[in-house]
Amino acid sequence: MQRFTRFLIFSVILLIFSAAAFSQAGRGIPGSTTPANISGTVVYQADNKPAAHVKVEVRTDAGQLFDSYFTGVDGKWATTQIPPGRYVITIEVEGYKTERHSEELYGYPGPIIYTALVAAPSDKPSAMAAAAVPAPVVSARELGLPPGAQDALHQGMDALFKKNQAAASLPFFQKVLIMAPDFYEAAYYQGVALMQLGRKKEAEDAYRSSASLSDDKFPEADFALAALLTEQKQFADSEKLVRAGLLMAPDAWNGQIELARVLLATSRFADAEHSALAARNTKPDFAPVYILLANIHHQQGKNEAVLDDLNTYLKMFPNGSSVTQVKAMRAQTEKALGRTPTPNELL
Repeated sequence: MQRFTRFLIFSVILLIFSAAAFSQAGRGIPGSTTPANISGTVVYQADNKPAAHVKVEVRTDAGQLFDSYFTGVDGKWATTQIPPGRYVITIEVEGYKTERHSEELYGYPGPIIYTALVAAPSDKPSAMAAAAVPAPVVSARELGLPPGAQDALHQGMDALFKKNQAAASLPFFQKVLIMAPDFYEAAYYQGVALMQLGRKKEAEDAYRSSASLSDDKFPEADFALAALLTEQKQFADSEKLVRAGLLMAPDAWNGQIELARVLLATSRFADAEHSALAARNTKPDFAPVYILLANIHHQQGKNEAVLDDLNTYLKMFPNGSSVTQVKAMRAQTEKALGRTPTPNELL
């Protein structure tokens, strides 16, 4: 299971927010009616100089192109006023790693994204650089693969997780499945890659295939598929899957988060709180869990708890991508409590 650690967090970040967030039941951020947008700054990591005239693509969560924008001479960019929802922002520059951000726009003010472009590695790293990379943890199942399948698996994982090249990873995972048809992890990786590409129906099929190949003994496939079904409002099927996964892995924080999401979406707020707290206690350094808890406490009318969740987020993640929105939520919650936010709290 250690092999999955590096992409579990990424997968959960992409899937954690849905219609069950602050916008659930039409409540939104309390008192927020101002139109919002998404904006950001792009720099080159090597010298921190602004990246001018760089193309920024904004797509819907379903993968449809919403619009394209270009950075100014100061590296800054901004969308027009756009409706609330989930968006994927992609920045591609030749010679640099592709950068993708998955953001949730709740309302005014929108997310402010900071992107540092990192030079793409050469195809032939130096011996010194190669020696500096720690050897990956190899599972017993991987050791049982034919050599060619092992090579394909590692190439696919490098493309997907190190180079951020989801499309390029797919043929490698398919090769693994041809050579080792029962290697359900490869089907799961296909699902992760397809999700990054916005091909959700194919991702769902890949997750189902992974679960089937494992004889329904692979909880990560259950959690990933449950997240997709929650987005599609298939709550009963989603809950069945996530609970089955938690029977196999009761301490899985990502499973508790998915259970909290479906419970929130079906207005079982006390149970949702219990699951979200379990996830937080297991994975306290996972930023989105505090926003999830704030959503749950907001629905329960626990404004003091909402403030605690938001203040904890701001303390632990002062440079988090949702800081601007969290501060707006905090200000509106304090207004609901009859308090006047201090100027420092609004910065």
